[in-house]
Amino acid sequence: MNEKNQIISRILVAVDGSRYSEKAFEYGLFLAGKCRCALLIVHVIEEFVTVGYSISKELKHQSQIMLQQYESRAKQSSGPIGSINAIETSANDVAEEILKIADKERIDTIVVGSRGTKASRDFHIGSISYKVSHYAKCTVIITR
Repeated sequence: MNEKNQIISRILVAVDGSRYSEKAFEYGLFLAGKCRCALLIVHVIEEFVTVGYSISKELKHQSQIMLQQYESRAKQSSGPIGSINAIETSANDVAEEILKIADKERIDTIVVGSRGTKASRDFHIGSISYKVSHYAKCTVIITR
């Protein structure tokens, strides 16, 4: 099947280090292997006005380490994945940033966890996954 006829050719997996994003990563990796398509691993650091420079710098450092680990795991996977890339960025609105990246990178499938690191047990779906699923121009898969 050539890329024009392929349903899934570019997958974006949003990660934040939570157990929910871990499941999203595993599912995205599985899909990328099955579809032999490109995988883009994205972590968006939520910007806070009150966070000082040293905390912001540490968050960025931890994000880079986490993305390197995910990227390494993807490269070591047994499936025949296309290209593997990782993006670390920051924004006030995490969901909006994920959607912008998806548009810019021509993503056709986004995989997110049902909740992230700020998840409340009272909700079945987090605000970021909710917003991404409602405003994305492509298929969105929410893992639990």
